[in-house]
Amino acid sequence: MNLQYSGRVTENKIRKILKEMGIIISKGQISNILTKDKKDEFAAEKQAIFESGMEQSRYFHTDDTGARHNGKNYYAHVVCDEKFTTFFIRPNKNRNTIRSILGLKDGEKTDKIMVTDDAGQFSEISSLHALCWIHEIRHYKKLNPFLNQHHIVLNRFLKKVWNFYKLLKKYKEDPTEKRKIYVKQRFNLLFSTKTGYGELDHRIALTKGQGAELVLVLDHPTTPLNNNTAEIAVREEVIKRKISYGTRSEDGDCVGEYALDT
Repeated sequence: MNLQYSGRVTENKIRKILKEMGIIISKGQISNILTKDKKDEFAAEKQAIFESGMEQSRYFHTDDTGARHNGKNYYAHVVCDEKFTTFFIRPNKNRNTIRSILGLKDGEKTDKIMVTDDAGQFSEISSLHALCWIHEIRHYKKLNPFLNQHHIVLNRFLKKVWNFYKLLKKYKEDPTEKRKIYVKQRFNLLFSTKTGYGELDHRIALTKGQGAELVLVLDHPTTPLNNNTAEIAVREEVIKRKISYGTRSEDGDCVGEYALDT
């Protein structure tokens, strides 16, 4: 089990290792050991980790990435914080799928703080939705001005955005009412800027329009400022996909979900 799930060793390599140790075993037997023998125990433990983690956390991160199951394109959803990580492999990544994972009814929202990037499927899931600042800043980095003057304007504005991000971090360390008012004023002032560079001004307006989600931390100081926890966790699924391509059976799918949680 450790070779496959912790060491990321493929079934073929496991068979080779065992053969060199004098153990004769088929690939089918190895697959059964990895997927069938402990399937129910793994599924129960994964669910317990998820429920306990969600119950005790003040907030949760979520993200998704592509996954292959039985030769078809699926999605691996991660729900986590700094203390727990759980994965769910599903055929879709739409809003209803996310609600199903979180145990929400149609149209229902969770009251727990949810931290995500700005993907559309995450809207209307939580009444307290915090957006990732690192992801928001990436939008500015993707701008590709033709004029040198616009390059200068963009770089100057980006420095101001990073300085504001640092201000938010300081607020988290000492969230006073006076500082809260000041940070709100700084946000509104910064993201009302008119630079004369059309694409940048449009991006600035979009950021201001998401102010409630981007500065949710002002009312809930424990809220993370980025979604790095989920993005780092989801890399494990990407690595797994590169190594073994995907799962083939429903048993393998179930165990695969758990294997990434440990």
